[in-house]
Amino acid sequence: MAGRFLLLPIFAVIALWGCAGVAPTPTPTPHRERVSLKTSSSTRYYPVRGTTTLAIFDDIDRNGLFDSKAHRAVGLTSADWNMDWQGRETRPGLCGTTSVSITLNLVMTLPQHKRSSELPPDVTASWGRFAAGVAAHEQRHVDIYLDGARRVRTLMETILARPASCAELGSKIRSLWASQQADIERAQDQFHIADDARRRDDRKPLQAQIDINQGRLSALSSEMKALDQNLAVLKRRHDTTQAELNTLQAEMGKSGASPPSCSQSGVTRRIQTLCQQYIGLVAAYNTLVEQHNGIVSRRGHLADEQDRVVATTNTLIGALNWTR
Repeated sequence: MAGRFLLLPIFAVIALWGCAGVAPTPTPTPHRERVSLKTSSSTRYYPVRGTTTLAIFDDIDRNGLFDSKAHRAVGLTSADWNMDWQGRETRPGLCGTTSVSITLNLVMTLPQHKRSSELPPDVTASWGRFAAGVAAHEQRHVDIYLDGARRVRTLMETILARPASCAELGSKIRSLWASQQADIERAQDQFHIADDARRRDDRKPLQAQIDINQGRLSALSSEMKALDQNLAVLKRRHDTTQAELNTLQAEMGKSGASPPSCSQSGVTRRIQTLCQQYIGLVAAYNTLVEQHNGIVSRRGHLADEQDRVVATTNTLIGALNWTR
């Protein structure tokens, strides 16, 4: 979620003066801080204007924030370090007057919504939690840098308190500076690892439910496709049976009969045969209608379930996006 810039080169100034004879007794001077630490922290914002979850993250992706490893980021913390030290040998092998100046300038870059008043209530709540989470994440990077800077100052004070030549002090200061910078970066990486693991754990139940829902949607789609194929077959059988009924009714008409007359007594054998065929076709037709209605009803229930699962899945996907 955060990126950190590379450190600036170290600037060390060493002034050496040769001394002859006995050095004069130094005049006591008021205690002064030999290692000064100056820090500053500021915040920059990049605009987000989307009013839906998808549009918001499209804005964030288009913003172009990348961390030091070229990964997309929603927030960044940059650190600009500088260290200067000066020393003067008051007598051979002893660096008497020394001072170290450390500066650390920190800049957080965070997302800021420019149309927050236009957001729906649910998106407003999600954005508030998301933005607060990004700010807290970046603040942790700031705290790691500041803690590291204070630790460097303390260790520098320890080094300067021990008698040594300016050359020895310079070597120790440079070594300490490099090792502490590496330690600070390791602390930042460890924080990222832990935070990434936490967010993965937060995402797991959401992703698991999304996977289950997508599996159910696939099953629903397959069953609805099979039902559509069955409906097509029933329609062809329905049309065929309807055509047969129409033909039979025409034949009955030519024989002076009609479906209502089938229940009358004294009809000819020919009409009885036609009536039996008619009754059989009507029963077959009604069976087809019942099958058709049953499939249509089943498909309707599946379609309703599909709509519910799609809506639930979209909500879960939205929640998953907010866990970035």
